[in-house]
Amino acid sequence: MWLVSTFVPTERHDTYPAIDANKADLRGKVVLITGASRGVGKATAIAMAQAGVAGLVLFARSDLSAVKDACLASQRAGQSLQVLTFAVDIADNEQVVAAVTKAGEAFGRLDIVINNAGQVNDYKLIADGDVQDWWGIWDINLRGTYHVVRAVLPLFIKSGGDKTIINVGSLAAVFISPTTSSYCTSKLALLRFTEFINVEYGDKGVLAYYIHPGAISTDMTSTLPDRYKHILVDTVELSAHTMVWLTKERRDWLAGRFISCTWDVDELLGKKDEIVKGDKLKARVVI
Repeated sequence: MWLVSTFVPTERHDTYPAIDANKADLRGKVVLITGASRGVGKATAIAMAQAGVAGLVLFARSDLSAVKDACLASQRAGQSLQVLTFAVDIADNEQVVAAVTKAGEAFGRLDIVINNAGQVNDYKLIADGDVQDWWGIWDINLRGTYHVVRAVLPLFIKSGGDKTIINVGSLAAVFISPTTSSYCTSKLALLRFTEFINVEYGDKGVLAYYIHPGAISTDMTSTLPDRYKHILVDTVELSAHTMVWLTKERRDWLAGRFISCTWDVDELLGKKDEIVKGDKLKARVVI
């Protein structure tokens, strides 16, 4: 975990000029965000509005009216933002397909998908936890993301937009801590799934990234055991604005790779040759 945080010299904990959403230009883009009612999802929706997108499609199981109002209040002067909200449990494939279909009918296109919805651990040892609770984390973190990706790919290809996917993962994909087996393994699987998206659909212009959003104090992380809470030092704006930065232009060399939002982006760009030549930031067994 320490090696991840020191991959670039500068570790960021809040937004900064290089990723400032207000400086981005995403005019005309339509963005779908899951888990958009609070935390990182809400902050990302607002950041996309600040960046000038034309449309937002917001999925969540809880009420999205406050988020919609916040996004409309954050849109740039002179630009018209349309926000569609859907009550969707992404673990339910029929709900996902129905909502994506309606979004496609409304906008006729989809450019960016941010799979942010996630669920955390029950913090129990493997033999002590409930079976359904253990797999329930996978239902959201992997099955749900699969449902969304599967549903949006035909619309991506048909509409010919940016075809960009960001899967919100976790640093948990690359470390082991007792009582977190379901969460950590689901996020590791999500990293490999992100690679599969690029391998199978890269030739059609689809580009998928995997990000670690940072260690953020949100409703979801409020259940963290006390021994972990000291690490929650990052803001939601750090991850939200980093995702805006990622979608400003295509960076195919980062396809399927682990990207930490705490890394300074200019320093990350400076390591491009090292990353590509060493095929770094991917799940691998090194022999």
